[in-house]
Amino acid sequence: MRKKIISAIFCFFIMAFLPLISAKNGIFFFDNGASAVFSVDSSVPKKINNDTRQSEAEISNEASGEDTANNNTKQKFKILDTSSGNVISVGDREFCCGALAYEMPPSFEQEALKAQTVALYTYFCRLRNIQKENPDKELKGADFSADLSEGQFYLNDKQLRQKWGNLYGDSIKKINSAVNSVFGEVITDENGDLIDACYHAISSGTTENAGDIFGSDNEHLVAVPSPTDINAPDYMTKCSFSVDEFKEKMSSLSKDIKFTGEPDSFIGNIKHTQSGSVTEITVGGKKFTGSDIRRTFGLRSAAFEIKYSDKKFNFTIKGYGHGVGMSQWGAQGMAEQGSGYREILKHYYQNIKITG
Repeated sequence: MRKKIISAIFCFFIMAFLPLISAKNGIFFFDNGASAVFSVDSSVPKKINNDTRQSEAEISNEASGEDTANNNTKQKFKILDTSSGNVISVGDREFCCGALAYEMPPSFEQEALKAQTVALYTYFCRLRNIQKENPDKELKGADFSADLSEGQFYLNDKQLRQKWGNLYGDSIKKINSAVNSVFGEVITDENGDLIDACYHAISSGTTENAGDIFGSDNEHLVAVPSPTDINAPDYMTKCSFSVDEFKEKMSSLSKDIKFTGEPDSFIGNIKHTQSGSVTEITVGGKKFTGSDIRRTFGLRSAAFEIKYSDKKFNFTIKGYGHGVGMSQWGAQGMAEQGSGYREILKHYYQNIKITG
């Protein structure tokens, strides 16, 4: 149980602090290591019970006398807004719609959107359960934290109207259709416990074992083929740094690095997972993880190669995100080939049940 909790928290913070934006395609993913846009309109929420707030849709529903059961307002996610320090309450269904719109564009196949809905609902429900069992006082009673001023994890209706503009009508219909068709479904293990349903934008072509990336094995999060990811926009990216830039960035990571000799000798042994992510790399005689390098140089993933040539350190990167669990572009590829959302989920998450 302790390992599962550590894995969930580790996965959560990776996805929380590595925002990713694919501006070219208008796609917002959970991971850039991960994502964000738009500021929250502080005039929308209504303060209740000290620092707990209601969402715009919930206030509207109550005022109009709509059946709140239809909007699942009995079940709510409580989000600690790190920008204001307030705890925001959002009904489960509304959260799923805003979170799905944040994670995938409405132009994606419905089966991919459904798979993402079930995965994200499972992921956040598990965080909620963890807080019920073992509350973190720093969350002030919330299930998780997010910078809502940056539109992290969830976009409200006003933000979606700004994002989609004239396409709002058709876009929200597609999002609502996907959510409504699978709402309440979750991914569990054989005992009925929610799994740690991590996901990412684009794999290297094969997803990663949780143990290789997070340090703790998980029978549901093992490496599986995701070949259609190579067709994703910017599947492979490159970036270069001069010798001075490289030394400056590495020195910000550690003051113990010693750059001696020629630049081509700065980098030593590099270890990769079978899926391609760097697990260990030696720079200036000091060992670092691939995640350290990814964060320091702003790389799209830890699945990279590095070579020194033409007086520069040149990175070639595959995929986008930590690579564990469901690949969002892989899900889209499978949906385009005719796979249903359950088939997609059972491909990326092993030894599971889909219930609800």
